Amino acid sequence: MLLLMTMACCCGCPAYFGKPMWDQYPASAALPAQVSDLRLRDDAASQRAADTIKADLRGAHLLAEDTFAAVYADGAGKRVTLFGTTGFRFSPESDLEKELNRLTERYSITQIETVDTGTRGEYVRCGVGRYSGATVSVCAWADHGSLATALFTRRSVDDSAELLERLRATIVNRE
Repeated sequence: MLLLMTMACCCGCPAYFGKPMWDQYPASAALPAQVSDLRLRDDAASQRAADTIKADLRGAHLLAEDTFAAVYADGAGKRVTLFGTTGFRFSPESDLEKELNRLTERYSITQIETVDTGTRGEYVRCGVGRYSGATVSVCAWADHGSLATALFTRRSVDDSAELLERLRATIVNRE
């Protein structure tokens, strides 16, 4: 009996805490031409914005394996500016907190709330901010393989959180 309990503690505890890590890392990101009703904008201004954001991300996340950024829009003119990194994250919850703190000055993020993902090791927070003079919903996710933020124009925080989950499910590939 003692041997069984010892094995359960020695093997079970690391497996319980390690499972989210091996489920979520390694990860890569691929930006498709369409996600739900959003289409990737490939005009010069959107490409410049994405390139600028990627350069900023590279400077802020020196250990990231890859960076990605894109601007999407739907037929009604609602935009989503998405940017993030891939790479191993030992403590995604604190990494998400640091990222939101880093972005708060730039986007004046307030009213930040935690969104329950229902998955261990995955964290989402959303708030309200300002971007280019407009009010935006700002949502960010972090897990053991990726960290990303999206700025949503003309969408509620709840709608943005739901769309963020669809974006992550489509863009992030677990390897």
